[in-house]
Parts: sequence; structure tokens; C-alpha cells
Amino acid sequence: MLSKTVSPVCPCFWLLPLHCLVSLEEGLGARMNLKQARPSRARRMCPDLAERLSHRLDPPPKTGRSLVLGRCLTVGAAVIFLTLVLLASVLLQAILYPWFLGTISDVKTNAQVLESRVDNISALSSEVKRNRGGVEAAGVQVQMVNASLDHMRSQIRRLETGVKEANARIQTLTSSWEAVDKLNAQIPGLQRDLDKASALNAKVQGLQSSLENISKLLKQQNDILQAASQGWKYFRGNFYYFSRISKTWYSAEQFCMSRNSHLTSVTSESEQEFLYKMAGGLLYWIGLTKAGSEGDWYWVDDTPFNKVQSARFWIPGEPNNTGNNEHCANIKQSSLRSWNDASCDNTFLFICKRPYIPSEP
Repeated sequence: MLSKTVSPVCPCFWLLPLHCLVSLEEGLGARMNLKQARPSRARRMCPDLAERLSHRLDPPPKTGRSLVLGRCLTVGAAVIFLTLVLLASVLLQAILYPWFLGTISDVKTNAQVLESRVDNISALSSEVKRNRGGVEAAGVQVQMVNASLDHMRSQIRRLETGVKEANARIQTLTSSWEAVDKLNAQIPGLQRDLDKASALNAKVQGLQSSLENISKLLKQQNDILQAASQGWKYFRGNFYYFSRISKTWYSAEQFCMSRNSHLTSVTSESEQEFLYKMAGGLLYWIGLTKAGSEGDWYWVDDTPFNKVQSARFWIPGEPNNTGNNEHCANIKQSSLRSWNDASCDNTFLFICKRPYIPSEP
């Protein structure tokens, strides 16, 4: 560090005239001593030669007055010289003092600048030391970044490969889409053809259904004709057999069972009308009985007996159970109200009934 205190004027500058005076006096004294010392020295070195030279070199001795006068002249010259030197020094000081002040100010300024620079350099040195660790860490980070960049480059290469493959697939899909567009253009025509085909299919299904129905009807008709050839009558899903021989009620039931049937039951007015019309006023056993029961009528084929509905099918006043032995019913008249109770041991014609079951194809 440079010192911050600099003397404005060097102290030696004021002592310059005195120093010059002393130097002048010492110089004069030394010259005179030299002149005085020369003969003695020469005599010591070479006495003979010194003796001869002393007569030649030594001036003639001076008197006391001339010696005083010479000394006065010497002192006066010295004073004049010192005065001139003093004036020159004062003049030089007057000229050089502002320059010294400016120089000192510049030196101070430069010192301050240097000091600030030194401080800055110190700060920079500390900063450099601090940044050195950061640089090392940055170097490690750079290495990591480079590794990451390498990894990213490899990923980019893979992505580029994937993009190329995707582009190839896109081209393939584009070709496929073009084919799809062509097919889409054909769709309306195909749709019309499909609609026509659907309509035709519906017609075919209708015809198929009609054909099946016709087939069923033909089969049913065939079954009916076959049953009719055996003496059976067809009415609303049932076959009825009107016998030509008379039997007791029990024997008639046995005969019907041998033909996979039972004595007929009546479940509706239309069926009652069909039966009495086919009977033609003749007596026919039907499957209504109360034999073996506690006086309740029932159908022998296990059809539920509707007492209220069946009440309008009895002849008025029937059933009367004459002789307490009339436990079976028959059709007696050719009218809606045609039922009559009679003894089961009587022999009458009989009507068998079996449901129509389509035969196997």
C-alpha cells in the first residue's frame, strides 16, 4: 500500500543555499590545504625533487594586507554567489512549487486510483476464488449437460426413426383411406342393394312364414282328414268322436281312453252349440259326473267345472237326481239347454274328445 501522507514541499529544498555555502567553504579550504600539503608530501616522497620543485611552485610570500584583501574578496564572491543561489532557489521554488503541488495531487489521485484498483483486484481475486469453485461445479454440470445431450441425441435419433416409421405407416394408412373412400363411394349403391335385399328377405321371410303356415295347415288338414277317416270331427283345436254304438257311462269312458281321449267336456257356449247340433236330438253321454264324490259335478278329463257358466246348459229342472241314482250327464235335446242327469248304468251313445296334437313331420 502506498502511504496516504506526502509532504507538500521537501525540507531539503530550504537548506539548499546553506548547503551550497558550506560546500563552497569546504572546497576553498581544501584547495588551500592542498597547496600547503603538496610540498610536505612531495618532500616525504622525494626530498631532492621536492626541494627543487618547491622553489618553482611556491609563489612568493604575500604580505598580511594582501592576504586579508584576498580573503575579503573571496568572502564577497561567496556571498554574491550565495545570494544568486538563494535568488535562483526562490525563483525555482516559485516556478516549481505549483508543479510540485499538481504532481503531488496527481500522485495522490494516482495513489487513490491505484488503491481502488488494488481493492478491486483484491475483490476480483476473492471473486475469482469464489468463482473457481463455481467454475468447477459448472464443469461438472457441463459434463452432466453433455451426458444429457448425448442421451437426448440418442432419443432424437430414436424419435427420428419412429417418425420415419410413422410416416411410412401414415402413407400406408393414406392408401388404405383412399381404398376406404372408394368403398365409401360404393356404399350408397350397396345400401340400395342391401335395402332391396332386405325387402326381398322380408318378402322371403313372409313367404317362408306363409309357407310354414300353409305347411302347418296342410299337415293339420292331413291330420284332420286322417282323423275324419276314423270318424273324428274337428272343432277349434279338438277332435270329437260321435259313437255309433251305445254303452254305459263307464264303458264309454273306457272306450274313449283306448282312443287317447275322454268323454267330452264343455267349456264354452260355442262348443255346446257344436255338440248338440252334431247330436241331432239323440242322447249322448258327456264327461260330466259326480260319481264317487260328495255330490259335486266334475269333468272326467280334469277340465275345471264352472258351475255358474254350466247352469244355462241344463234342461230346466235338471239335474234332479231322480231315485238318487242319476250321477252322470248326457245331451238329451237339440238346444242350448240340453243337459240331463241319468243313471250311469244306462246305455247311450257317447262323445269322445281329444285335443289336436300335430303329428311329427
